[in-house]
Amino acid sequence: MTHKIQISRRIVLQAGAAAAFAPAILPARAAVELRLTHPADVTHPIHTEAEKMVKRVADRTSGQVKISLFPNNALGSPVETAQQTRLGAIDMILMNPANIEAISKNIGVINIPYQFDSYEHAHRTLDVTARDWISQTLATAGFTWIANFEWGFRALSNSRKPVLTPADVQGMKIRVPPELAIKAAFEALGANTQTVAFQEVYLALANKTVDGQDNPIGTTFAAKFFEVQSHIALTKHIYAPIMLAANPRAWQNKLDGAQRRIITEEAVVAGAAARKGVRDREEEYLTAMQKTGVAITRPDVAPFRAKMTPAYEVLRKSLGDDTWNAWSRMVTAARA
Repeated sequence: MTHKIQISRRIVLQAGAAAAFAPAILPARAAVELRLTHPADVTHPIHTEAEKMVKRVADRTSGQVKISLFPNNALGSPVETAQQTRLGAIDMILMNPANIEAISKNIGVINIPYQFDSYEHAHRTLDVTARDWISQTLATAGFTWIANFEWGFRALSNSRKPVLTPADVQGMKIRVPPELAIKAAFEALGANTQTVAFQEVYLALANKTVDGQDNPIGTTFAAKFFEVQSHIALTKHIYAPIMLAANPRAWQNKLDGAQRRIITEEAVVAGAAARKGVRDREEEYLTAMQKTGVAITRPDVAPFRAKMTPAYEVLRKSLGDDTWNAWSRMVTAARA
């Protein structure tokens, strides 16, 4: 009987020692859930590539980072959601820099008319020569910049006549968003501008409240503006990017370094694919709109650029000489 008791004590002591040196079993870390808002239609390359990005991030983090997409302004207007992201109510946003000009006037340099010669020139500026400047400017405004996506070059549509020269724009009533660069560009061409909220543009065009509007081709197609317009001119007056940014506190506090790296890598891939998709589908959209009776013109942009002096004066005064000159050097460097 005594022998059995001694064995039992030995077993207990051995088990206790093993337990003391066994690794602690910690509870699994909860998945990080982030909300990402953007204004694009669900058929647009911005959204379709964002969907792929979200899946790749989930796969690479073994489900530890879950990003929910809210497309098509589901959480509010672009200006409203930019402010919500800045304050931390939304974690991430794909935004046009023009949507935060009220917060950061300097970021408006990206919309200077006719400064970019091509898509490649715009990409080199945003991705290379102006990369650090953009990152710092967005940080000062309250955003962590992650990657560049794309809307594309803006084109002018109207219901009156084909546009081949600057004189064709003179006297037209053109809807513009609340963005100084676009307003200044059309007024330099002699147009009468009228600010109309995006959700009211279709009705304003249908009722002839305005003659025309400007947007990237993908937006004009998705919003079906071509149904109430008879002409589209590829004026390429302003290049419109869209940038993936995050609330700095969400970016630093909710994610670890490895997760931030994965999101950044996949965002760069998605941004490049979205850019390619925008360019590839532009001609498809134009062909589809032509089939409905819309006439497409491809004017020489040089005469339009030559008319921009009044717009440049307005914008330079708004931005200040230092910002204007510094940005101009970055644009010129990207042209080399």
